Amino acid sequence: MPPNSFDQNRLCAAALEAEESGKLEDAATLFRQAIQCDTRNSAPYLYLGNVLMSLGKGDAAIQVWSLGADLDARFINVWRGEGVDEYIKHRSKLAHDAIRKHFTGLHRRSIENFEKSNPGANVDRIAAAIWVQTHESAFEYRHPQQRPDLFFVPDLRPIAVYDADQTPWSDALESVSETIKREFLAAQEAAASEQAPYLPARAAHLGEDWVPLAGTLNWGSFHLYKKGQPNQKLLDLFPETLQALGKVPLVTTPTGPSEVLFSALGAEQHIPPHYGVANTDMTVHLPVVTSPDSAIRVADAVHEWQEGKVFAFDDAFFHESWNRGPRARVNLLFEAWHPDLTTDEQNAISAAFAARAQWNASRTLEH
Repeated sequence: MPPNSFDQNRLCAAALEAEESGKLEDAATLFRQAIQCDTRNSAPYLYLGNVLMSLGKGDAAIQVWSLGADLDARFINVWRGEGVDEYIKHRSKLAHDAIRKHFTGLHRRSIENFEKSNPGANVDRIAAAIWVQTHESAFEYRHPQQRPDLFFVPDLRPIAVYDADQTPWSDALESVSETIKREFLAAQEAAASEQAPYLPARAAHLGEDWVPLAGTLNWGSFHLYKKGQPNQKLLDLFPETLQALGKVPLVTTPTGPSEVLFSALGAEQHIPPHYGVANTDMTVHLPVVTSPDSAIRVADAVHEWQEGKVFAFDDAFFHESWNRGPRARVNLLFEAWHPDLTTDEQNAISAAFAARAQWNASRTLEH
């Protein structure tokens, strides 16, 4: 059933009236019904969270506000704007402060729990890490061109492009690059339906430059692992590739590597300048199919793809990539840990991400 904006507006009006009359439970019920009319509209989440907070259900309010922020991160910052209605401004600021306090506390508790389970582990750098979008207090980045979008460890050495000494496993990977290429070409033919857009269609909201890539195969991917989840249809087709990756310090989750894929950027395509997620890992490319005039820029350095040659960089640095050639370029892409991190620090980071993911998965509108 298509979203019903008329019914949503009617229910919100009734909920606001109930709230003003002190009938908070009725207001909460009506706001939940309004959300169901159009789950893409974040406004009722803002209102419902406020009612739940007034009912003394702070944890429930934060869950609802967080779900709304997933739809539109701007809604918790509406209070910063000029001429904003006072009703909305107050609730936006309340949501903003509560979400930041919650996630900062969640990170602190996750590291404390890790330290209790791992006595003697030195993870002070990770305890001081910052969840960029929800950190409770002001902070500064260490390098002007390094601005991770999600997770930042301030005391970690900023390295835009890694050299061979920092990727001692790269020679072994390059030695089997032809085998990896053969497996990819065979899989591309046998499992063509497994190729998917690298970016979802909703990524078009990032700006006009992203529209050609959002939800299209202009930037396609064959994901062996995505957010730790394996694609068994593809894994069975890459035995040698997976064996080679077993010698790499991959960023992992309880279910497998965080991300392993073949990234295919089509002819005459451009990935606009942007920042990646975190400064705790390196993004590694092994080109298996190259195209003329196809390269990447990281900070101020431009690197042209060379088939069978590893290129590792920190995607938390400002970077962009392009393929001006006549055919798609395809790179094996995966994430490996920053070489300065200890095993304890790697595990503490994984624990912090797991705690956040667990909390996110537990969120609900029903309280």
